[in-house]
Amino acid sequence: MTGGNESCTAGPTSMSYLTCLTYILEEWTGVEHIGDYLSYAFYILWLLFPLVVVFVLPGVIIVLFYVSILLLHIYKRKNEIKEAYSHDVWVGAREMLATLWDGHGRIWHGYELHGVENIPPGPGLVVFYHGATPVDFIYFSARLHIMKKRGCSVVADHFVFRLPG
Repeated sequence: MTGGNESCTAGPTSMSYLTCLTYILEEWTGVEHIGDYLSYAFYILWLLFPLVVVFVLPGVIIVLFYVSILLLHIYKRKNEIKEAYSHDVWVGAREMLATLWDGHGRIWHGYELHGVENIPPGPGLVVFYHGATPVDFIYFSARLHIMKKRGCSVVADHFVFRLPG
């Protein structure tokens, strides 16, 4: 067993870090051939990885919904005094949430917005299809707000208003 001053790389036989780790784990747990157990655990993890990804994406989106609500609540509590003297106190909150959702769309999905220059300066109508959740509209409105500093109103099905949060 390696002592406090000994190292796996010291001595006549040098080991790799993974071999050293398995040696230390075998000594610590008392289980022989722990490398076989670890390789089996990594195989199971690799096998179940697509299933984990399928459940992680909706979980991340729901967590971001609730984080957005929490951030807006904190922002409201923080700026209650400013609201009496300023007519547009929510500018910072809009910028913060637009940056949060735009970052999520770019990192997780590689979301990009093309053709923004074709949207007229006055009112306009953007018609698009969304999938099972309206997350793509959130990405669109966040990117539009960052690029053009414009808001976007929604005409939606009743399903959208049944989403939690």
